[in-house]
Amino acid sequence: MHSAAASARDDLRSRVRTLFRRRPWFAVVVDVVLALGCALADPEIRTAFAPGEIYSPLSPSLSGWLTAAVAMLLLFRRRFPVAVAAAVTGGLLLGTGSVLTLSVAYYSLARHAGPVRRIRTVVVAASLGLATVLAVALVHLHRLAPRHGLSASYQGVLLLVVALAAVVLPVLAGLRPLGRHPGWWETRRAMLFDVSLVVLFPLVNPAVILVSAVGGNPLGLPAPVVAALAVLGGLTVVLRRRYPAAVAVASIVLLPLVLPPLSALPVGLYTVAKYGRSRRQLLVISGAAAAVLLAWSFLADASMVFLLAMFLLVSMVVAPVLLGMYRGAKQSLLVNLRERAERLEREQHLKEAQARMQERARIAREMHDVVSHRVSLMVVHAGALEAGAGGDNEVARKTGALIGQMGRQALNELRDVLNVLRMDQPGEQDAAPSQPALDDVTTLVEESRSTGARIDLDITGTPRDLDADLGAALYRLVQEGLTNACKHASGAPVRVEVRHGTDTVRVRVENDAPQGPSGTALPSGGRGLVGLGERVGALGGSFTSGGLPGGGFAIEATVPLTGR
Repeated sequence: MHSAAASARDDLRSRVRTLFRRRPWFAVVVDVVLALGCALADPEIRTAFAPGEIYSPLSPSLSGWLTAAVAMLLLFRRRFPVAVAAAVTGGLLLGTGSVLTLSVAYYSLARHAGPVRRIRTVVVAASLGLATVLAVALVHLHRLAPRHGLSASYQGVLLLVVALAAVVLPVLAGLRPLGRHPGWWETRRAMLFDVSLVVLFPLVNPAVILVSAVGGNPLGLPAPVVAALAVLGGLTVVLRRRYPAAVAVASIVLLPLVLPPLSALPVGLYTVAKYGRSRRQLLVISGAAAAVLLAWSFLADASMVFLLAMFLLVSMVVAPVLLGMYRGAKQSLLVNLRERAERLEREQHLKEAQARMQERARIAREMHDVVSHRVSLMVVHAGALEAGAGGDNEVARKTGALIGQMGRQALNELRDVLNVLRMDQPGEQDAAPSQPALDDVTTLVEESRSTGARIDLDITGTPRDLDADLGAALYRLVQEGLTNACKHASGAPVRVEVRHGTDTVRVRVENDAPQGPSGTALPSGGRGLVGLGERVGALGGSFTSGGLPGGGFAIEATVPLTGR
């Protein structure tokens, strides 16, 4: 029993961790604030209506508790957006919820629905939700209209506003989310912080500033003007990153209208110190703010004017400016370090590219000096053999001509490879080597037959145009198979099969067991089959090689054609 209970607790903890995994702290804070705000605001909105004006089959107290509980479901809006939207919409049938909770739920539905069939899910759920919202709103209006004398046109306007605010606009906003750099903000987190600062922080909250402003007006302005200026002064904080000096100046101008402890001045000075253009601008604005605070302290008729003035200067000017300068210097240092790291990384990449180019040039020089020299001598001796044989020995003349032809072909291919190695830029295409194709297999087999090898070529199916990389890879496979047969099974029969299917191409080269020791002593690097396997694998095909039961050897590759 004890182990079963412990296992159940571990399973519950695992489910909870899975539910909240990979959620950054600011997302959790936003969800908690939204859920608590809706849970507190929705029941208060319901109390503004008289009993009987809002439809609900439940008692008022139970309906209020259910409204708060439904709002708390917004904590799971990112993980289960469809379920939360369905629960909030279903709660309307019981008389719970409000437009605020609905708008958040349907925004989350459009924003966080899964990528699979997202549009279809959002359209169906939003359509059903809109129909439910309109139906419940009609029931409410049927109760409210006789008591408040609402006309039919006014009811239609109300229905339109409810539909737009609860479902339509939130869904459209969720389907088209903010970009990575919304407006003048660097990130969406910065935008969310500034908006939350205006709504939640008392020093810049328009409602709090308004309460402070209407209490006294030393300038003798009308109350509506003072209220409008106070609210605008709080709302200007959202522009603090774009216009830091203007926000600070607005805070200084509003000081005669707002009590300094509730002024947005510290936020404005902090922003100027962090994002301002120059130290001279910061000095002028800070001096103006200090002068206005000193004047307000001496005009406040307080018993301890000096202490009040010092407290205001330190808390509202010195501390914000020093903190802003520190944060600005730290941000500038981080930006400089990041730019320096990126510059060093770019320089490192350039050095690595330069080293690769130098190494490729060195390899090209070595190949030219060694391989090209040896092959050129082979061609010269083949030409001498062909010329010296004349008509006395037809076999020697043909052999010399064939060796010379193969040597010249090898020199041409070597020149193309050297041109690729000598390219200064990876994107250059002029020196790209000519790629052999699968159609050239017939010529390759004929050249091998001319050496006396017994080779059978079998091509079936309808040939089609293949990609250059695919054709070259299959050609090299046949070439490697014939070369291996010449090295290790000289004189043994060889079979080459090319099968053109509807969606694949299969190439197979196999040779019988050698009749005796090979008469040639050709060097082998041991990397030919490995390289072929890598090339075929890169093309999405399969490659096999190995011995046969009778003592022979075979290599085979099958490459798909679909999607190419």
